[in-house]
Amino acid sequence: MKNRRQITEEDLLVTEALIAESYGRLKKSVVRAPSRALGSVGGTIRRHPFAAAATAIVGGIAAYIIITRMTSHGADAGQKKERSPPDLMHEMQAMIIPLVAPFIIGYIQKYLSSIFSKESS
Repeated sequence: MKNRRQITEEDLLVTEALIAESYGRLKKSVVRAPSRALGSVGGTIRRHPFAAAATAIVGGIAAYIIITRMTSHGADAGQKKERSPPDLMHEMQAMIIPLVAPFIIGYIQKYLSSIFSKESS
């Protein structure tokens, strides 16, 4: 076992000051993160306006489809339907929704973070 020097009160105070400084930097980073993200999103929209518009349109359509699917399944739960052949549009939606959902969720998170960051200022 090695002989270690004793921890002094000064060591504890220096460590506490370093932790407080680090925490302050972390707080600043967390507060600035939404504005940085929105700045990069804004720059992307300015550079690629048609792609941004297409993304917003596809996101809106996908959100509409998801909402109508969620509300229609709840209403049809008590009724039994006769089986019909699978609808091609329904099959396409079933394949597209899992691919598009993460992008929609990310878009909604960015939008909500911008709203909340404006309110907290």
